[in-house]
Amino acid sequence: MIGRLFRTLTPLGWFAATLAVAALLLILGRGLGLRWDPLNLQARRLEAAEQGLGRAEAEAAARSLEAAARAGQVKSLDAFHRNALAVTQATVAAETQARNADDAQTPLDPARVERLHEHDRELCRLAPGLAGCAAPSDPA
Repeated sequence: MIGRLFRTLTPLGWFAATLAVAALLLILGRGLGLRWDPLNLQARRLEAAEQGLGRAEAEAAARSLEAAARAGQVKSLDAFHRNALAVTQATVAAETQARNADDAQTPLDPARVERLHEHDRELCRLAPGLAGCAAPSDPA
């Protein structure tokens, strides 16, 4: 019977039989846990996945730092605005009190007036953007 099979197979039949035996051996080997990777593709895939994981972890750490910095910046900006509002309220209250004081219309001593003007000029020199300061002159 086997001899008769050998004589009846054509070259295409032999090729198909060889492929069937190879596929059967491959399936049987895989079932037994055998792996054949002559190009080391599995290790390359693993290395690429590990590199991707490292990159993702680094990006996640960077995003965490950015979020923490953003939260700190918002907190600092809120504190600045609260401070600016408190300064404005205190200034308005002091100015109103000074304008409504009993001695608001009493002239000051000229030496004291000069000291106050000198102090105002120094403040304007340090912070030219303050309200009431003259714009800095352009040297050009």
